[in-house]
Amino acid sequence: MITLTLLHPMQSIPVQSWTFEQESTIRIGRSTDNHVILYSAVVSRHHVEIRKVESGWEIVNLGANGTYLDGRRITQVPVDDGVIIRLARSGPNVQIHLTPQSVEASRSLIGEKTVGQSAKQPVSSASIGPTDIPSEMEFVTAPPESDEYVTTEAQEDVPQASQSSKASSLEPAVESRDAETPPATSHFTLSACCHQYINSDHLFCLTCGKPLKSLGGIGDYQLVKVLEEDELSTVQLAWKNGQTVLLKTLLPKWMQHSEAIELFEQEARLFLKINHPALPKVLDVFSVAGQPYIAMEPVYGRSLQQVVATEGPLTQEAAIARILEVCNALDYLHTQTPPILHQRLKPEYLIQRLANAPLMITGLTPGRVIAPLEASAEYAAPEQLQGQASFASDLYAIGPTLVFLLTGKSPAAFYAQREQGFRFYAEYVPGLSHEVTAVIRKLTNLQPTERFASIKELASVLQQLIPVEA
Repeated sequence: MITLTLLHPMQSIPVQSWTFEQESTIRIGRSTDNHVILYSAVVSRHHVEIRKVESGWEIVNLGANGTYLDGRRITQVPVDDGVIIRLARSGPNVQIHLTPQSVEASRSLIGEKTVGQSAKQPVSSASIGPTDIPSEMEFVTAPPESDEYVTTEAQEDVPQASQSSKASSLEPAVESRDAETPPATSHFTLSACCHQYINSDHLFCLTCGKPLKSLGGIGDYQLVKVLEEDELSTVQLAWKNGQTVLLKTLLPKWMQHSEAIELFEQEARLFLKINHPALPKVLDVFSVAGQPYIAMEPVYGRSLQQVVATEGPLTQEAAIARILEVCNALDYLHTQTPPILHQRLKPEYLIQRLANAPLMITGLTPGRVIAPLEASAEYAAPEQLQGQASFASDLYAIGPTLVFLLTGKSPAAFYAQREQGFRFYAEYVPGLSHEVTAVIRKLTNLQPTERFASIKELASVLQQLIPVEA
């Protein structure tokens, strides 16, 4: 069995899937004689084939615009379970799953199979047929090589997206605010294909992925939208060579403080060295006219807070498995030179890009040495609320986080003034096993030295609470 899943280009969540049980060759393209039909300006009539061979499956490119794997153009490569291919440099992403378990993982997000080969009807359409790439699926993660990038073949009989389409709702989920932006320092021109979308609400051209409007240029980056501003910094959605990033910089009021600039740059360069699969990448650290900037990888998906709110609490085994992922990332941060504290750990910052996919731990941001972070009281250790964060503070936050995953209730409900003073009382959380209660009690001890000695020690204890498969 093999399942192909069309992924949203920015959120990486499943949009539609097709499952094949008997076919030995599966072809993807725009033509109606393909097994999977995708309407996109950059997809060829017959773009790529996935073929069954003795050793498994292989991907064979047929399209004039190429097929890409991990950013590299491919001709013929073997298939690994879960691999994601991109049809053309700015085209749709398709994930390939080879096992029945992965099919179920996809269903958990999109419902029944939306497959032309299945007797079932697709979830989001009245009849089975070709997939017209939705207008909100703005392929902005890879640029065309030139304005002439889309070949004659790729432009044949391609339906154009309506200019009246609504704006994409798939931008980072933070409030947009007007804010001052630095003066433009780079020239930016639209491609010919962009002009049909100028009067729409889209941020990006649906054909080539360029931003349709720019607030100005900072170095090689085009500023697209102001996303967030706090007392310390501003965050903007930016674009560079087909890639969207979050661009963060200090507010103008801090630019009068040379020490603040130095500390911001110092912490940003420390984050630049982070290389862990569960932590968003810092892509660039630079300065323009003395103004420091950090470019960060956007992370799209659902937080565990959203997952629990919509699907209910996790089982003990599932919750501990997620916490072990967090432990792995925190252990990496704590063992860096110099060590890095997270200080903002809570379900809101634990992002699930796909159902059952590994977590991404967000919330790590530079500038904390300039202005202390506002910690969520129900997740933060007492000493952190007093400005004295340490390794033990990150450990503390795991306790309330685990309780939320297991109960779906705010940890604030379990703080009380009782026999041991005001603290988090794990023993009053309903439904916890004795073993988990003991772990949370230790994690949330008022005295940092009475908690676990390290993330590794905690992980070792939690690992013993997961049943061993026979």
